Amino acid sequence: MYFVLCVLVVFLTSACANGVTSSGSQNELSEPYRLALDELISTDTALNENIEYISLDFDKELPLEDSDKQSIERYLHNKFNVKIYNLTYEQLVKEELYDQGGTTLKGILLKIEKQEQSDNKNSITIEVTKYRSNQGALSAKVTLTYQDGQWKIVNKIPTSES
Repeated sequence: MYFVLCVLVVFLTSACANGVTSSGSQNELSEPYRLALDELISTDTALNENIEYISLDFDKELPLEDSDKQSIERYLHNKFNVKIYNLTYEQLVKEELYDQGGTTLKGILLKIEKQEQSDNKNSITIEVTKYRSNQGALSAKVTLTYQDGQWKIVNKIPTSES
């Protein structure tokens, strides 16, 4: 009887752990932000040449927890193997993280301007900006939907490019 009870406890514990892991990853709030940033980084790759860092500037109104921000930072660090900062443009300039007389950053500044959640909780639009210099910047509205257990980009509308 004791053996059957132990097997049952192990089975239930493993099932609960799997349920928590999969539901947490499905609903992880950082995933649509990572996808939107990744999409913008892959646009105009010339802006990415020889970058020394990526700086993330999150709008304070975004519904992101510190753990979501850290997840985004880890993802970008692992993918691009550069230092990740959380500095605004002004802070990057103050830290002297620029080239060519202060006109071009040594890295790229990614700014998440805002997000709009539609009435459908499975759809979100995120406004993101990628900045390297006054002649090297772009922004877009990226719309994502949650389908088949994952977030997918369904539309990207460029809003500015220089």
